[in-house]
Amino acid sequence: MDLWFILLPAFIMSALMIISHTYLGLHVLARGIIFVDLALAQVAALGVSVAFLLGEDPHGYTAQLYAFIATLIAAFGFALLRRVSGKTTREVIIGCVYVVTTALSIMVLSRSSQGMDELKSLFNGNILWVSWQEIGLLATVTALLSIFHFIYRKRFNELSFTSEGSSHPHFVWEFLFFASFATIITLAVNVAGVLLVFAFLIIPAFSSSLISRSQFIRLLTGWALGILGAMGGLWLSYTADLPVGATMVAVIGVLPFIALTIKRIKTT
Repeated sequence: MDLWFILLPAFIMSALMIISHTYLGLHVLARGIIFVDLALAQVAALGVSVAFLLGEDPHGYTAQLYAFIATLIAAFGFALLRRVSGKTTREVIIGCVYVVTTALSIMVLSRSSQGMDELKSLFNGNILWVSWQEIGLLATVTALLSIFHFIYRKRFNELSFTSEGSSHPHFVWEFLFFASFATIITLAVNVAGVLLVFAFLIIPAFSSSLISRSQFIRLLTGWALGILGAMGGLWLSYTADLPVGATMVAVIGVLPFIALTIKRIKTT
């Protein structure tokens, strides 16, 4: 009882992230821009790094504002990717954004004696010590964005699940998609870290896509698998005294193999 009471805030935070991240991950997989989430997470980390260098609390609201502005600028740029021909070229652009922002974060944080510790924190996160206030903020934002995306689900589904040549999406809706992405990423990176954010965004969605072709079933399955992985990772990190973020990523990395096993059972 004491164990899960201690881990409860981290588990609820993980569940909230899985709800939004799996949905976004399915859209990312459909679009073929796999590393856009990793790039946005690193852009958010760069914003936090700049705030830290300027003397702000890296876990405070001012640092989150810096991160949000940085990711919103990146979201504007990524919204223009649709105009770039060729998925490979788009992935190269996204990869360049990730590499350059990572380098800039290292450069910025190198100017502080505690910078490297903060860089490690940005990668690994600190989800075990998440506050109820942070959970409440993420829950509120997740609920509002869920309502918005449900109301305009046809618009967002057309952006991701129709062939590129069949329509020419309006830039505003493309930007709103990436702005939603930027908002969730900003709130998640500061607590969970870049590695765990990327794992939550891609692995549950990819795992569920191995089991079903239905987007709705994929969403439900991704939620179930993600929550299972989060529970296992939190339990292992606590009982074995391992780094929380890295351990959760390692456990979540097993999900595709579980999905393949489920698929094989279904087909036999």
